[in-house]
Parts: sequence; C-alpha cells; structure tokens
Amino acid sequence: MRVLPAGEVLRLWDECQNASPNGRALALAAAVDGGIGSAELADRPVGRVTALLLRLRTALAGPEMYAVVTCPDCGQAVEFQAATGPLLALEDKVVDSPPPLLHGGHEVTWRSPSYGDLLAVAEQPGAADPDRGAALLLDRCVLRVRHEEGTAPVTAADLPETVREALSEAMSTADPLADVLVDLRCPDCGSEFTAGFDAAAFVWAEVEARARHLLLDIDALARSYGWSESDVLALSEPRRAAYLRIVTGELP
Repeated sequence: MRVLPAGEVLRLWDECQNASPNGRALALAAAVDGGIGSAELADRPVGRVTALLLRLRTALAGPEMYAVVTCPDCGQAVEFQAATGPLLALEDKVVDSPPPLLHGGHEVTWRSPSYGDLLAVAEQPGAADPDRGAALLLDRCVLRVRHEEGTAPVTAADLPETVREALSEAMSTADPLADVLVDLRCPDCGSEFTAGFDAAAFVWAEVEARARHLLLDIDALARSYGWSESDVLALSEPRRAAYLRIVTGELP
C-alpha cells in the first residue's frame, strides 16, 4: 500500500479526533487507497475494512502490535502482542456473498455485518446494551426467512434460539476478521479471559503519535527558519529529520 504523506497524517488526525469509533475506522481505512471512499467501505463486510486497517498499521509502524488490557477478575494490567500477518491471512476466508443458512426447517438469507450496520445500530435506543445491540445487528443482516411448513418469521428475533445461534456461527465463519478475540491468562491471578482486538485503535494510536511529532517538527522548523506548515510538510522525512538535527545541534 502507499505510504501516508505527512500532510495526510495531519488531515486524518484533524478529521478523526471527534469521530465515533466506527466512523473513525472507516476514515482510516479509506486512507489506505485513495480510490475507496468511506461510504463505499461502509457497505463491505467488517473484515474487509479490518484488513485495510491492518495494512495501514503495518505501513505506519510495522507488523508487531502490543496492547494492555485489564484482568476482569483482579484488575491487573495484562500485556499481549499480535502480528498483522496472521490476521491478514484470514482475509482470504471472508465471504462477501454468503449462501442461505438451512437449519431447523428454516431457510435464512443473510449477509455479513458491515460498518454501515454498526453505525446504524449505534444510533438506536438501547444499543449500548450488548444483547440489545446484537439483536439489532442480527435483524439488519437477516434479509429473508422461509420455513418448510410455509410460515415465515418476519424478523431475526422471531427465529428459534438454535437458528439464531447457527446464524451467528455462520457469520463468524464467513467473516473471521469481523470480531477478532484474543484468549489471555492473567499472570497475577491466573484467570483466563477473552479480550477483543480493535485494529482501528492500533492505527489511531499511531496516527495520533505521528501527528504530535509532526506538529513539534513544524513548530521547531518554523521558529528556526520562518517556514510555513506547508513548507515543512513538503520536505521529505529524511530531509526534515536532518534539518531538525541541525536545529537541535546534533548535526554540525
């Protein structure tokens, strides 16, 4: 993928600071390829967007990712690491047009969740409750239901529990990057738990760090040489670093 220019990093930082997590994820993913817009990405399976975010994270800071989560039992910090390579390998398993689910006498035509679905669900009352949010999301992704006896539920909520469970499993299989989970063990209390993996959060942390460094670079060079922000951003990264070393006295 293309390397983000310094000006692009600052633009993303400006635009995404106050965005919702889902809106931010779409904006960051759209930056990977200038030909894809957030609106188009919003209709694709979540895993397709996750793959773009993983590529962007690799380009910005390499394949290794480190994170800290809190143990739900003892409250201690638990560190873990992940690599973008194995996760990106899962993109080949993402199914854009999954076949209908046949289970318990029901034929369910469905599609994988998209970021457009996540954004729409987030606006619904009660969506912050995990069970309510999951039900709303499932209802959006069920397109049609038929029953072998001729009666058809009209919403996902009308489906028997066993069918809903089978559908959730089919969705996970069709898009393994939609909800990446990491199994962890607390080194302090020994508790085993599962933590979610948020690719957009890794990318955003890197964009924020780079933006702050760029602002400091711009400030230092503007004070020393009277250059404008656009002048500084027009410099290649190696040349900008060289001027900074002159300013700080590291380069005679």
